Amino acid sequence: MRTAIGVIVACVVLYVWGFLCWGLGPYKTQIWKQCRDDAAAGKALREQFSQNGTYLVPGFSQDETKREELSKQGPVAMVHMLAVNGMPGMDPMTFVMGFVVNLAVIVLIALALRKVAPSLPTYVERVTFVTLIGLAAAILIDAGDIAWWHIDWQWKLYQASYDVSFWFLTGAVLGLFIKPKAV
Repeated sequence: MRTAIGVIVACVVLYVWGFLCWGLGPYKTQIWKQCRDDAAAGKALREQFSQNGTYLVPGFSQDETKREELSKQGPVAMVHMLAVNGMPGMDPMTFVMGFVVNLAVIVLIALALRKVAPSLPTYVERVTFVTLIGLAAAILIDAGDIAWWHIDWQWKLYQASYDVSFWFLTGAVLGLFIKPKAV
């Protein structure tokens, strides 16, 4: 029961934290680059990328020599088409799906923490353990995107900061509820 309460409290805390980071954070105006003409860019994107999905330009459908030549000439881009035919700017389902993802991750963290709690007798040890796992995940995923996909480091640093803070806050909340059983 304590674990379930901890998961619920962590979900609420992380939902509010996510709103603060993503709703009020600087990524929209200071980290993401801005297009000169959104309407013209949208039209060109729709003409070239007719389906939702992730595209690499130049694509792997090119002959290897041609792809190398086009890569050297540039531009090289990864394009994520999210809604070719449009979508609401603030789709309520985004918030629902975000909550479900948070819940799933927090439940998994709680299950893992319950397994190792006997070897983490203090609150600080439990929070540190969860935070270190989150730091490892952020380095793998966010630094990996920089290394392998050449994604802008400012954007990935912001994401990594959020990711590590998510794990830290989850550990801070769950560490209060998940403790080793008294011997």
